[in-house]
Amino acid sequence: MSLKYPNLFIPGAAKSGTSTLHELLNLHPHISMSSDKEPFYWVKEDFDNYSESDKDNYLSLFESGPEIQYKGESSTSYMLFPHFIERIKHDSATDLKFIFILRNPIDRLYSHYWYIKGLGDESLNLKEAILHDKHEEPIIASHHKNGRYKHYFQYGLYGKWLTQFYEAFDRNQIKIIIFEDFKENPLQILNSCFDFLGLEAVETIPELHSNETVLLKYPKLYSGFQNLTKGRIKLVKPLNKFVPKPIKTFLKKDVSNMIVETTKTSKKYPELTRNERDWIKRIYLDDFKQLKTLTQLNFTQWKDFN
Repeated sequence: MSLKYPNLFIPGAAKSGTSTLHELLNLHPHISMSSDKEPFYWVKEDFDNYSESDKDNYLSLFESGPEIQYKGESSTSYMLFPHFIERIKHDSATDLKFIFILRNPIDRLYSHYWYIKGLGDESLNLKEAILHDKHEEPIIASHHKNGRYKHYFQYGLYGKWLTQFYEAFDRNQIKIIIFEDFKENPLQILNSCFDFLGLEAVETIPELHSNETVLLKYPKLYSGFQNLTKGRIKLVKPLNKFVPKPIKTFLKKDVSNMIVETTKTSKKYPELTRNERDWIKRIYLDDFKQLKTLTQLNFTQWKDFN
């Protein structure tokens, strides 16, 4: 009997290599990862009112066939947005598997911050940006005007958010991989994921660099174009409904990607200062202790905490 709904999820963490892992898992002949990496299907506010068309559109993101043992997707919001766990336990497959890829929360936060800032959508300095929504738990409606999410601090509270998964599922359904190990030994870590899934290993993999943080020459141009194509500029908003859907899709995806590719620079964002690293470490320290106890892992790769 072929699968209907996905039974494999990479729920986080954001800016920790989830895009690369998604693409590499999809190379296995027995896995079909969603063509849209982050469909947000299970956490949308209108979930209870989905039409059959909504469900069919979601299912169309996955290939089907007798050889497919896992259908998977990688909406990193699933780690922390409400209702995900209860909904998949009720409606999805029974033998669910979760792979979390966790990065040093200090570096993850900083990459997240510069990802948004590099696209022209963050005006606050680092500390102000962290404190701005430090205690605000993100929900699907809390996205910024360009559709992306900030909540830099909350996305790195691994202990807090993973506790819900360990309470809801058996440990043999959850695998934790470390971003720093994945970066150093991608083939070894990928094959450990296949072993976790009961699938045969692969001998080689291509080199991928997915969803890298970039700095644009003209970040305001990109940000403004995003607002225009998503109908967020008042003067042109009434015209948005007259633009055919294929053209909207082309503008939102293809032209947006073209702007990024043609205006991105080779510049790297500045390194964190020692004082900045120490401050971010302090605000994560209690959660890190919770994470170690929860997972029974040492996370020795994260030198800041060891």
